Amino acid sequence: MKKIISLLFCHLAILSFGQEAVTKSKLIRGFVFDNSEYASIPLPVVEVPIEIIGTERKTKTDDDGKFEIEATEGDVLIIQGDFLKTQKVLITDKNCYEINLGTVTGTYMISFQSKKSARQSSRFYRKLVKKLLEKIESGFYDCRD
Repeated sequence: MKKIISLLFCHLAILSFGQEAVTKSKLIRGFVFDNSEYASIPLPVVEVPIEIIGTERKTKTDDDGKFEIEATEGDVLIIQGDFLKTQKVLITDKNCYEINLGTVTGTYMISFQSKKSARQSSRFYRKLVKKLLEKIESGFYDCRD
């Protein structure tokens, strides 16, 4: 009988060490914008890498600057990309984050090779701004928890 009780306690002790610490992870979403001096409104940043420091969890923004990543409270997101200022964001109890980046001064220049390409770029920019303003007015970029 003593052997059975001893084996039972040993078995329970082994099982208790095998338990993983429970952490409350949640799905974080947000938007990343380029808040540079060259744009009339903040523009969504496409394909910018986002990762959680100290983990293997990574993601990228989509065509609308939106991202989603699994995180726990206290984690730190790092957002960095070519010609963008690196930014770190501490995860709190919020579920949605709006991150405004700025371009690194002097490295983000637009050059036009001809008047035709300048007109095409200007036309493209106006269409882009119009589309963004429609999304902003519809509430697409609102962060509601």
